[in-house]
Amino acid sequence: MANAGGLDASFGSGGKKTVNFGGVDAARAVLVQPNGRVVAAGGGGAASSFCVVRLRSANGTLDPTFGSGGKRIIDFGTDDESVYGAALQPDGKIVLAGDSRLQPAVVRLKANGALDASFDGDGRKLFSWGAIGRITAVVVAPNGKILLGGFSGPEGGNVQVARLNANGALDATFGTGGIAAVDFGATEFGEAMARQADGRILVAGRSSATGAVVARLRATGALDPEFGSGGRVTLPGGGTASAVLVQPDRNIIVAGNASGSATMTVTRLKPDGSLDATFGSGGTATVAFGSLANPLGGAARQPDGKIVIAGYTQDGEDVAVARLDANGALDATFGAGGKATVEFGAATFGNAVALAPNGRIVVAGQKTGADDFAVARLRG
Repeated sequence: MANAGGLDASFGSGGKKTVNFGGVDAARAVLVQPNGRVVAAGGGGAASSFCVVRLRSANGTLDPTFGSGGKRIIDFGTDDESVYGAALQPDGKIVLAGDSRLQPAVVRLKANGALDASFDGDGRKLFSWGAIGRITAVVVAPNGKILLGGFSGPEGGNVQVARLNANGALDATFGTGGIAAVDFGATEFGEAMARQADGRILVAGRSSATGAVVARLRATGALDPEFGSGGRVTLPGGGTASAVLVQPDRNIIVAGNASGSATMTVTRLKPDGSLDATFGSGGTATVAFGSLANPLGGAARQPDGKIVIAGYTQDGEDVAVARLDANGALDATFGAGGKATVEFGAATFGNAVALAPNGRIVVAGQKTGADDFAVARLRG
């Protein structure tokens, strides 16, 4: 049996696929549909717009049943737009979120890539939660409402969370007019979000004053006093949080980087926000692919409890993927000592990771030089 962490040669060219939209193209979100088809989204094209591609499960080729020959470009009318978060609805519709020249922007597509006119009239929505802002994460709740996480600015901006009704309107029962802000006392950036089974919302990111932070909101948008200090947790060691996951036992996985970005970090919190000392070393596991920068792009949790993280290693200028056992130790059955790299022939960033139903690991990002979407599929 082929080793886990190796490239899946049935996908693209030897496990790798690049897609060009005609501009400075970068994938920043990736989904795998129940049928195994891969949806990668980000920004690019001639006008720097929302870009999304769907690839067939069997071989990684462009899916002609989606958009125009497998690709779709959505424009809000400015010259600086990108997707940073994506989610799949149970009905197959795709929600894309990011910004249009630093104004929060959301798109909903039908399963075939067409704009869904039942969402805000034309499938596109712009709104504001500050002078400037960006959505970095999106979660679709079981009742069809759409949670959006991100940040506002400029200086002194906060972590922001909004909730939309299924039709795209801001949900007035959440926060203030559909929006809730979380202030850690400096300039904050919300980078990732997850929803607990009980409806509580986790948002993770960084504060300019203290580093990696996590907040938990109740379903109403109010800070949850049962988490950390008044709903807020600051992780030790500074750095940043780029991904947050919820385990079935309600423990919380937060992945990111230590201060300086040379080390990827995975921290496990108990449901009350305290460190889980049974994970890694004192609650945190560290992973490095070399002595230079190793920015983490995303994380995913397997059904068996193992944790997959993906990003970039500056040492080899490659996509970097690691897998941890449930206790935070590197999984020796994956790659070389728990780590694997993917080389695209030029510096390539791993910005997002998702798991396929068959256990394959899909990483999406950007191949520099040609500035294309880069997608790799690895054996799980």
